[in-house]
Amino acid sequence: MLQKIRDGASGPLAYIVVGVITVVFGVWGIGSYFTPSADPVVASAGDTDITQSQLQRAFDQRYQRLRQMMGDNFDSSMFPPGQIRHRVLDSLINEAVTQQYAKDAGYQVSDANLLATIRSNPQFQQNGQFSTERYKTLLAQAGIQPAQYEARLRQSLLSNQLEQIVAAGAFAAPPEVDARFKAANAQRRIAVLNFDPSAYQDQVAVDDQAVQAYYNAHKQQFMQPAKVKLSYVSLNANTLSTDAAPSEQTLHTLYDQHRTEFGAPEKRSADVVRIPITDGDDDAARQTVQAIAAAMKGRDSSTLKAQAGKHANARFEQIDAQAQSAMPTALGNALFGMDKGQLSNPVRTDNAWYVARLTGVTPADHPDFDDAVVQNRLKAMARQKAKAKTFHNKSQTLGDLAYQAPNDLQTISKKLDLPIQTTGWITQQDGGGIGQYQAVRDAAFSDAVLKDKLNSKVVNLGEQRQIVLRVADHQAAKPQPESAVAGTIRRQLVRQKAQDKARAAAQAAMAKLQQGSADLQDIARQGPAQLSSPGWVGRDGSNVASAVSKAAFAVPLSGADGQQKTGYRIATTDQGSVALVAVQDERVQSGGDRKQTTQQRDRMAKQQRQYNAALEYAALDNYIREQADVSIKKDSLRQSPGQNGQGDPATD
Repeated sequence: MLQKIRDGASGPLAYIVVGVITVVFGVWGIGSYFTPSADPVVASAGDTDITQSQLQRAFDQRYQRLRQMMGDNFDSSMFPPGQIRHRVLDSLINEAVTQQYAKDAGYQVSDANLLATIRSNPQFQQNGQFSTERYKTLLAQAGIQPAQYEARLRQSLLSNQLEQIVAAGAFAAPPEVDARFKAANAQRRIAVLNFDPSAYQDQVAVDDQAVQAYYNAHKQQFMQPAKVKLSYVSLNANTLSTDAAPSEQTLHTLYDQHRTEFGAPEKRSADVVRIPITDGDDDAARQTVQAIAAAMKGRDSSTLKAQAGKHANARFEQIDAQAQSAMPTALGNALFGMDKGQLSNPVRTDNAWYVARLTGVTPADHPDFDDAVVQNRLKAMARQKAKAKTFHNKSQTLGDLAYQAPNDLQTISKKLDLPIQTTGWITQQDGGGIGQYQAVRDAAFSDAVLKDKLNSKVVNLGEQRQIVLRVADHQAAKPQPESAVAGTIRRQLVRQKAQDKARAAAQAAMAKLQQGSADLQDIARQGPAQLSSPGWVGRDGSNVASAVSKAAFAVPLSGADGQQKTGYRIATTDQGSVALVAVQDERVQSGGDRKQTTQQRDRMAKQQRQYNAALEYAALDNYIREQADVSIKKDSLRQSPGQNGQGDPATD
């Protein structure tokens, strides 16, 4: 065949073949150079290209993790998609350049290391052992080929090697540990003069002009939030009508499918010896159960208890008329496959070995189809099944119509016989009725619904209810009138001016203390400051306000001559009081006996090593990034259409 082709590769036939090839390349081959790729490159880092799909997949994973972490508290406005995409792309670039650096430096991940990592992953294990079937099943469910997963894992391990090498070389110098130990155990003896702003409020006057000036300068603080009223249709599985009586055939089918659920299942009684598997020592437990099973052959059940008593780790138990579902799976399978009086073979569960003798069988008690209780349950099951089917069918239609008829709710209402309902005012932060759901507020204030005046996509409110909504009325955010907030502003200005007076009094007192013209008691006697002496305080500030503790440790105690002196610092507490903190002495507490001190220093040395390792790796990471040839496409951070809930691109 090949020879015939060669023989005919000249003359008219050759011209025909060349002509066909030319046409094919002209139509498809050359055109591919001018057709945008379905998965364009958004950035390149050295020899590695990062594609749009890789970025989108990483973005989706990061966004879903944020949703899962925050649960019902998730607020999409806190996480602008453009910013997240920027961080995700930066992370992908760092990962790529780090892996390239590790490869160039000679790091590699052997097949043995890769296999060991996969086999040690608990997600791929059953009963503590790696399961090839589970491994393939989980990857298939995630839409990932094993080769693809293993390639990604190998890259991740390569980066980890570099980080581990840096961490292994990090160390903490003794002076670092000493400084950390001293900082953690330092205590300072303080006294505090507290200047309460409320004592100065009578000296403050705020006129209308000051209120108006503050209002004009800070209108953004007094905005009424944007709000909407919604129209919506609601598909609720619990309110769907199922008036039609189920047929006799339907009830018989349900009875056959669920017969074991009516009445009482078969139960079995047994004498059992249980040998727990302690500390993973499976061999010892298995040898014990085998010895008991061998000793029991040909003997009656009463001997089983005596045999158990010969072994310290064996426990004799009696099972009294239990259903199979109430027993460990392996033991239940054994007992329900035996005849009365029969001794089982040794049976292993997740945490114990068993040997058992079946002592009794309680037959199942299943009432007949015509039993009144059975009939009531069957009809309820039929109604529930009919509701579920109806809900499923209408749910699919609802989704189709929300997309096909986005400009009003009338079409959906008529097709599905769902009344159009309305809400009261709803803001992005709060609302009544369906406005209590974050998903509803997110949809209502999305660009597609609010700006483009379209229907929302289907919004799920639990598993049994779906809605489609649109904006019926909208009020943009606007400042509240001055008259509505004047009282609030006046009180705020009074507090602020009173606090300023309290701070001025504290500063005047500190000047007197530093000059030596007065002491703490003199100032306290003059009022209105109140003197307290907390004594020794640590950095945790457990017995004083956190602001006071921070101020105390911000005071330098040594003067220019190196001699210790009393130092002062002014702080404002969370309650608004102004505190003049006087630091009088310092000491370092060991915090316990020599053993505890040694343990604490060891922990601090380890923490310091980890901190230093993180700094060194960050420096290496920055160096690698600076040396790498990185190129980012202009529109790489623009989100793919349809990926932002309503199809609008999200950019920085």
